[in-house]
Amino acid sequence: MSPVIESAREALKSKIRAEGEVLGPDFLRVDSFLNHKVSPLLLNEIGKAMADKFRNYGITKVLTAEAAGNIIAFTTAKHLSDEPAEVEVVYAKKGVPNTMTEEVVRIIKSPTKQTETALAVSGHYFTPEDRVLIVDDFLFTGKTAGTLTDIMDEMNVSVEGYGFVIRKVGSGGFQKLSKTDIPIFSLVTVKSMNPETGEIVFTD
Repeated sequence: MSPVIESAREALKSKIRAEGEVLGPDFLRVDSFLNHKVSPLLLNEIGKAMADKFRNYGITKVLTAEAAGNIIAFTTAKHLSDEPAEVEVVYAKKGVPNTMTEEVVRIIKSPTKQTETALAVSGHYFTPEDRVLIVDDFLFTGKTAGTLTDIMDEMNVSVEGYGFVIRKVGSGGFQKLSKTDIPIFSLVTVKSMNPETGEIVFTD
């Protein structure tokens, strides 16, 4: 493991232990620093680690679903970019704006909110020559990443990797995405959580 990834991993673990709230055996609340109130320095280190992992994959675009993955995608693309070869970010829209054309739309159900929403990506922003990295804050059921992969498949665009900040063992997402044979990276992996004690056990 590279020093860049190891440093970000330890910083993230420390932050989770200090501020993470265990809501149940499968749900970890980290919105105080990851996706509601955001720690810019930590998110920059996370993006640097993601970029380090996928540096040699020829990534041309980073794709995520708004809004939890936005900053992760941005910092990852920033650290993947080398002038003049800028790596761009595309945010899949939740809902279909009236201004969007040539969109590909899929309906997904949120595992946390238990509501259905449409994910829409404009075909204007991809070409068959693109090599895409899909990133998100959590790998839980894998539905969002799987849906984004389906959209890229319909556009004949290659997905080269998945990058997640946190993965929960036993939630099914890793097994689902593993069937694609696309490389999967998670900065930290949670083995178990105890809602009574608040204890969080990592796999490494």
